[in-house]
Amino acid sequence: MNSTGYRVVASALFALALCAGAEAGAASTWKAGAARIKLTPKENLWLEGYASRTNAMTGVLHDVWAKALAIEDGEGRTGLIVTLDVCGIGKDISDRIRGEMGRRFGLKRDSIIINTSHTHTGPNLVAEGSILQMPPEDIERTKAYVRWFEGAVVDVSGEALANRRPARVFSGNGTCRFAVNRRCNAERELKTTTEQQGVRDYAVPVLKAVGTDGREIAILFGYACHNTTLGIDLMSGDYAGFAQTEVEMRHPDAVAMFFQGAGGDQNPLPRKKPSLAVQYGWQLAASVEQALEDEMSERKPVLKTAYSDIVLPFDAPLTDEELREKVEAKADWRYMIAKRMLEARARGEKEPREYPAYPVEVWDVGGQKIVALGGEVVVGYAVELKRRYGYDVFVMGYCNDVMNYMPTPELWDRGTYEGNYAHFAFGLPTRWRRDVMYTILSEVARLMESVR
Repeated sequence: MNSTGYRVVASALFALALCAGAEAGAASTWKAGAARIKLTPKENLWLEGYASRTNAMTGVLHDVWAKALAIEDGEGRTGLIVTLDVCGIGKDISDRIRGEMGRRFGLKRDSIIINTSHTHTGPNLVAEGSILQMPPEDIERTKAYVRWFEGAVVDVSGEALANRRPARVFSGNGTCRFAVNRRCNAERELKTTTEQQGVRDYAVPVLKAVGTDGREIAILFGYACHNTTLGIDLMSGDYAGFAQTEVEMRHPDAVAMFFQGAGGDQNPLPRKKPSLAVQYGWQLAASVEQALEDEMSERKPVLKTAYSDIVLPFDAPLTDEELREKVEAKADWRYMIAKRMLEARARGEKEPREYPAYPVEVWDVGGQKIVALGGEVVVGYAVELKRRYGYDVFVMGYCNDVMNYMPTPELWDRGTYEGNYAHFAFGLPTRWRRDVMYTILSEVARLMESVR
């Protein structure tokens, strides 16, 4: 080969090397996009969260939102996180939303996390079988709103996917301390008590997506505490809503997204005043800011996801005598559910002995582990998961399906609401078995291995 030939070959190889380098550079960057859509209804619907409500909402304290963050790694794998300012969603709503996302966007369930903030002043999404005594016209309005709501969640997810652009992703943890373990501290005594008991999770996990142009795309943050500061008839996202507003004021380019952690047995205390919801929102926003100002860990553009639906067995069914006692006592809202169960038994209907599809999901976002669990997960789950996988793991409760509280064996033994009679509020026939926590954590461990 003469010198000219060598130069041609060398030039070709150099060009190939440049192309390979460009492809490697492209593969080393995340893509991220975010979007939001207002969920505040145009008419006064009932609010969800308290069985004692006797009327629809009377106004709006602040708007509630659906927000979505789409991330794509260097190999084109896509993940979608949706946060909703609602009390919870059941399997029926979740299945329809995720099914439509699959049809429209080609996303599988392991690529979707839908988290609900558990605000008790958000729109009611339960029309049939609700523990609320809604008149027929309000039931029909609720059905119409739910249909619109499902479409809105899918649409905002599509917008986030369409907004993807080159980005960098960071994660870290802040600290916030207004959550109180409601099972170890009497709310009425807190004004005269300085010592608080019980486990809590003060971590404020934060995930930030920033465009390669330096403009922020989304700030996702969480906290393990009920959104129950408020019990008023005005719609709001409670403290989490105020926190998101404050974060967006400080970071106007970003969509601020709140996710609920393992806060099933944690309350914001003291509470019952709008001023406290504002205060806690500011505190949480300040904790997010602290995490953002600290040195966050940049996450390499590799996304791994795993998902499964597992069977959870129920404990022994309640006897007819136990149900009749509740009906005759008429002490609280449980008598209505017990009455329905007795009527169903009289018609010969069979009660399920297990819950067929409890959702367990694990993500690895460039080394940042995320565990997303269904139901009202109590803080003991976060404590155990962090013991196993490190303090920095993100633990999300209230994801993909909120069907009941998820108790620890200790709460089950103590006979508290979370472990022993919360199932009435969700229309389930009886409580979980005592070992439900370890059934779930065993599946988390299996999924953790699959994303290593």
